[in-house]
Amino acid sequence: MSILAAIGEGTHAGEIASVGYRMAIAFGEPLVALHVVPNEEFEAHKEAIESVSHFADMSFEQEEDSAARYAGRVVERAIEEFDVDIVEMRGRVGDPTDEILNEAADIDASFVVSGGRRRSPVGKALFGSTTQEILLRADMPVVTVMTD
Repeated sequence: MSILAAIGEGTHAGEIASVGYRMAIAFGEPLVALHVVPNEEFEAHKEAIESVSHFADMSFEQEEDSAARYAGRVVERAIEEFDVDIVEMRGRVGDPTDEILNEAADIDASFVVSGGRRRSPVGKALFGSTTQEILLRADMPVVTVMTD
């Protein structure tokens, strides 16, 4: 079992990493810090890279590696000293909700730590919410780090 921290690009990504790490220590489990790049962002990034003449094709694996490095930077900034033996950085490309839940199932996560913003029910209905989808579809407990 592991703790999965879903590291987004919001201003409270560090808090998600920190909460996930504290939970991993408390429960004696490894932490997987996962950053997911949505398909649309990957395609836009790939197109931008390929438009520069001396750059080669941008691969799916390169984007996942980049996402894992991003998760690592968030963890390093958020947690002054952490046990590198219990923290693993991962990156995925795809639908964030699907990728987070697939990763949680793959690692048999005991908890998913995710971020969220306080919004009205109408705001959630109009704009959707990855965190809301995770809460509705997850087979394991979800700890939500909320911001305004």
